[in-house]
Amino acid sequence: MASSDLFVGRELGGFIIQERIARGGMATVYRAFQPSVNRAIALKVITLDPTQSEREEFRQRFAQEANVIASLEHIHILPIYDYGIVDNEVAYIAMRLLRGGTLADLLHAGKPLETNRMAEIFTQMARGLAFAHSRGVIHRDLKPSNIMLDDADNAYLTDFGLAKFIDTSMDLTRTGHIVGTPVYMSPEQLKGEVLDHRSDIYSLGVILYHM
Repeated sequence: MASSDLFVGRELGGFIIQERIARGGMATVYRAFQPSVNRAIALKVITLDPTQSEREEFRQRFAQEANVIASLEHIHILPIYDYGIVDNEVAYIAMRLLRGGTLADLLHAGKPLETNRMAEIFTQMARGLAFAHSRGVIHRDLKPSNIMLDDADNAYLTDFGLAKFIDTSMDLTRTGHIVGTPVYMSPEQLKGEVLDHRSDIYSLGVILYHM
């Protein structure tokens, strides 16, 4: 945690931010406390461009995207508890706090994964992904750092597109705009083409190869 972090100690959407636990390209994840139900949560905070967040169409689309992702109730998809935009400055997404790290952490530990462990993780990811696809939701950025683990080593798919939705302003699927991590992307995604669920399946295969 950096002492200069302006969000630490701040109340945001009913959540009290306690410490920074991760930072990405455009989003920062904090450990936070939700007093109303007395629980610790993970809070993803995304700083917005003021001209973007003030657009009513953007706010409506953000709520629509968040509702869809929050409705993905599956044992291997990380639950979203709440979301919102505060003072046209930041968007936040409140999620279950997991303490087992990510698949990326596991792969970078230097010890090869056992075959049974790889199969277990892959099966759990595939089940979560199949459920999302059955609801018409495409992930678009599957990678080991978006696979989280709990204390019992169960795997959860995370980051189903809200941060990427904000990053691309209004349209995740427009031709010519690439969203994702290149090493795990399908050929059509690298070309900036319109995607369907098969692109996620390709990325899942690359993760299996990586494991």
